[in-house]
Formats: sequence, structure tokens, C-alpha cells
Amino acid sequence: MINRSKYLLLQFNYTYSHALDEISNGGILGFNAGQSILSPTNPHNLKQNYGNSDYDSRHNLTASYVLTIPYWHGPHVLTDGWIASGTVFHHTGFPFTVTDSTVSNAITNYGSRIFAKQLRNVSMCGGPSIFNFATGGGNPCPIVNPRNYTTPTAFGQQMRNQTYGPAYTDTDLSILKTFGIPKWSSANVQLGAQFFNILNHPNFASPSSDINPSNSTAGFITSTVNTPTSILGSGLGGDASPRLIQLKGVFTF
Repeated sequence: MINRSKYLLLQFNYTYSHALDEISNGGILGFNAGQSILSPTNPHNLKQNYGNSDYDSRHNLTASYVLTIPYWHGPHVLTDGWIASGTVFHHTGFPFTVTDSTVSNAITNYGSRIFAKQLRNVSMCGGPSIFNFATGGGNPCPIVNPRNYTTPTAFGQQMRNQTYGPAYTDTDLSILKTFGIPKWSSANVQLGAQFFNILNHPNFASPSSDINPSNSTAGFITSTVNTPTSILGSGLGGDASPRLIQLKGVFTF
């Protein structure tokens, strides 16, 4: 949806989708780092890998706006030429599979992961209450509750990617002021600031999903994810996710 007015341009998109497959991305470069199942859990039955795709986010919302603030009164050099713009991103979490390396490590020449035995459904696993970066503790995801998952005794005791991690939310803001140059009608200077993740909202990765008793982080979220619009790019991962402020100056003629 696009809404245009004399002063405001607003674009809004919402998508509901459901993606399923046996192995996402052809088993190359897993979409969900450290969580993607890149090869069949059962080498003799690919169907047991069928489930939600690694990138199956059911609800996705994106929006952007450009507001040209109208001149009301006062000196033009101070009150005219202001533009505010921004973006909003939100999507529900990506799925992951609860596994048990206790069993897979005991199998000779086995290169995949064996899914844990599912006793009760745990559909969601996320939110800031699950892990506290300040204390290094918190409440683990209920996948580690033995009433929900346990050591598997055979293949196919759980479908792939049945539990969903935290949702993602981010918003950016840009405020710019345009100054005209006297006696040069075709030129101007634009100064302002851009705020990335202006609310400084942390977005969490999926929790560690291996219920092996020796995995001390099982069920805990131990990292954040980066924003799609960071000025530092995507290579730093969650290190690029805090609020970032960039001063901007543009000269056009």
C-alpha cells in the first residue's frame, strides 16, 4: 500500500507466507547460522526432513515514510526545508530444530544431526526474558524441559523446524535540513543525522537447541542479530545491531 499526499509519502507492506522443504538453500551456507540442518537426518528417508523452511517467517511487515515538514512561519533559514524519513521492519521468528548430539556422536560415520524426541509441542522460544546479558543467566527455552523433549530412540520422532525463535523489530530515522545557497538557485546544502535502530531495541538469535546434557547453553539465547540497514554492513553480525548515529552532509548543484 502506498499513500501519497502533498507532504507525506507512506509505503506499507504486509506478507503472510508459509514455506516448507526438506533442506533449505540446497544444504549450502545455512540460512540460520549454527541451526540449519544441511543434510538429511535419516539418509534412507529424505521425507523425514520435510518441515518448515529455515526462512519460514509467517508474518512480515515493512514500512517507510518521507515527511516534508511544511513551512509555517519564522526565518526560512531555520524553519523551512526540513525532511524526516524512516523505515520500520518487523517479522516473526525463524524456525529451528531441537537436536540431541548424544545420539548422533555415538554413530560411526554419521554427518548430520538427529532430531530429539518430541513429547509436547513448544511452538515459540524467544523474547528478552529468556536470557540476561548483564547477569549471564535467565530462563532457558522450554525445549530443555524433559517433559517436552527427550533423547530419541529412532529417526522421525520430531519434524524438522517445529519451534520458532524470537521475532525481529527495527526502526530507523533520518532528519535532514536543506539550505539554499544565495545567488546559486540550482545548488543547496543538506545537513542532518541518521539514526539506525533508533530505539536501541535488541533482536535476539535463536537459542542453542542441542539438548545434550553436556551443552551448558542448551535453551539459552547467547547472541543478537544485526539490522538490515546497519552502516557497518552485515559482516559484524550482532555487533552492528546497537543504535548507531551518523551525521550527514550533502552538497548538490
